[in-house]
Amino acid sequence: MPTQTLVEPAPRLPAAAPRRSSWAVMCSVVFALSLRELKTRLDGRWGGAVWVIGEPLLNMLAMLAVYSAMRAQTIGGVDTLLFLVSGQMPYLLFKSLVLRLMEAIESNHGLFAYRQVQPIDAVLARSVVEVLVFAMVAGACIAALGWAGHPVVPHRPLELFAALALMTLIGGALGLFMAVGTAPPLNRLRGLVSMAFLPIYITSGALVPLANLPQGLQGLCLYNPITHLLELLRGAWLGAAYQASPHVGWTLPLAWALGTVLLALGLYRGRSHRLQTG
Repeated sequence: MPTQTLVEPAPRLPAAAPRRSSWAVMCSVVFALSLRELKTRLDGRWGGAVWVIGEPLLNMLAMLAVYSAMRAQTIGGVDTLLFLVSGQMPYLLFKSLVLRLMEAIESNHGLFAYRQVQPIDAVLARSVVEVLVFAMVAGACIAALGWAGHPVVPHRPLELFAALALMTLIGGALGLFMAVGTAPPLNRLRGLVSMAFLPIYITSGALVPLANLPQGLQGLCLYNPITHLLELLRGAWLGAAYQASPHVGWTLPLAWALGTVLLALGLYRGRSHRLQTG
């Protein structure tokens, strides 16, 4: 009888791991960079965390001291403290987004050697950290106001959220635009960008209600989209008690949000390769 040769079956190869989508990779990278940014921002110590929350609070306390010296108990029909918190906090979020995002790409340039890390990931990660810091500070302020007996429940929460979202979008888009536009060798322009925030602050309505300004100055302030958003935000939070200007609306902030996002993404697309390679 012919002998039969036994053939051993070939060993099974391990199944290849499913390839992750580019969106999943981007989310993982942004999450990792956010943790790194948060650790850097807090400086790894309790003192850093206290300073992150205390810095904007000190700014508002300084303004409160000025108004207290002027014996101003109410501003725009509402308590001075409520007026300052509702104006200073969102403005500081906008300013922090633009100025800190402006340096995000250069600060993380060493990480671009990894092909998974893109320059825009660094900007998105820093945006996440800035929003988290704002949420912590705003939560502390609102809790303190509620404990002191002030009304803190917003009258129109959806409108309040929309105003904050638009302010965050405009600030993030401007931050991305400045990060790309002032990348080396143009980084000396960042000083001019910081100086530009003085007129933005003065015309934003964060210090004085728009309705209390002269008509000519009101017309100038209405070119500032942050003025519209702060007035809308105060009206949504404080309700009819706040004497909001009837000249503000959503059109200008929406146009600014759409325009800045398109402009920032277009500039980033044109310079992304140069940003990554240096």
